[in-house]
Amino acid sequence: MPIDDLTALGQKMREARKKKDLTQQELADLNHVSVKQIASIEKGQINPSYLILKALAKVLPLSLDTLINPNVSPEDEGANQMKMLYCSCPSEIRETLLHHTQETAKELTELSEKFETN
Repeated sequence: MPIDDLTALGQKMREARKKKDLTQQELADLNHVSVKQIASIEKGQINPSYLILKALAKVLPLSLDTLINPNVSPEDEGANQMKMLYCSCPSEIRETLLHHTQETAKELTELSEKFETN
């Protein structure tokens, strides 16, 4: 990964960690790595392994794609997060989750259209 990509990855990771209200130590403990390693990743000083990135993506509200791709659009990032939520659910409740998500999206779209016409 080029240095600019490492810096972007570190920034995304730091923002996601803070959004989840975790300290570097807590994130390190959850991922079984050292706090020094977390700090170095966040500073863009080291290129983390795939396994570390995969573990971080499970704990942080980010997909692996979002972590490693500095050019992910906000729309794609949202889609990635929705996919992560879906995949993290047990298979027996995925259909229910999908149904409720579709219904909620429909209701929000209708509500948005009402506000646009007023």
